[in-house]
Amino acid sequence: MPSKKELAIAGFYDGIYRFYGTVNSLLTLGLDRWWRARAAAAARERAPAAAAALDACCGTGDFSLALGKAFGPRLKITGADLSAAMLSAAGEKNPGMKLVRSEAKELPFPDGSFDLVTIAFATRNLNIDEEKLLAALREFRRVLKPGGLFVNLETTRLKNPVLWFLMKVYVRTVIGLLNLLAPKSRSSYSFLKDTILDFYSADEFSSLLLAAGFSAPSYKILFPGAVAVHTALA
Repeated sequence: MPSKKELAIAGFYDGIYRFYGTVNSLLTLGLDRWWRARAAAAARERAPAAAAALDACCGTGDFSLALGKAFGPRLKITGADLSAAMLSAAGEKNPGMKLVRSEAKELPFPDGSFDLVTIAFATRNLNIDEEKLLAALREFRRVLKPGGLFVNLETTRLKNPVLWFLMKVYVRTVIGLLNLLAPKSRSSYSFLKDTILDFYSADEFSSLLLAAGFSAPSYKILFPGAVAVHTALA
């Protein structure tokens, strides 16, 4: 069962789902669409024969849409999320896509159900603590077929301390402006800020993938250095 904090996180997104895409574009200066396209292309390159995919924590369905464009209709995508409001938005963007309300660490699918499992800009929300994040990663591996591909698109800490400092200033400034414009959503946007700035470096996350039982983890840092595409095999 979801914990109180996990339900609260879903509630945060229920409150801002209508503006979530706009906020993403604002925070990333419009680069979020390019990052999703690059991650979807990486999934197609590593798993060209994939027929069944799970987009975990699919949110409003933006990455599901990118996967559909990259693979075409041969890839059957299932979207899962704990937020009913986000799932509703995902269904509007992806007509006909199967949608399941579920938390990440208790997926309602048999072992080995998917060739591909993806998650985009949501892994940081699972990072309530390291054990809960590992539990979700192990669940993603469980529902993958042996040798199936896991793709993770997420923010990452910049290695250059000056650039990392500038990123922190930028994120805090933008979130501060959003809080002024929408004070009723202050807790949601503040949570978003904290998850971005508190997430692991790319190397640290690769180590977590190994700890969760994945093999051959690798990553590619995307411009301007604050986002990484991770891949690993079940």
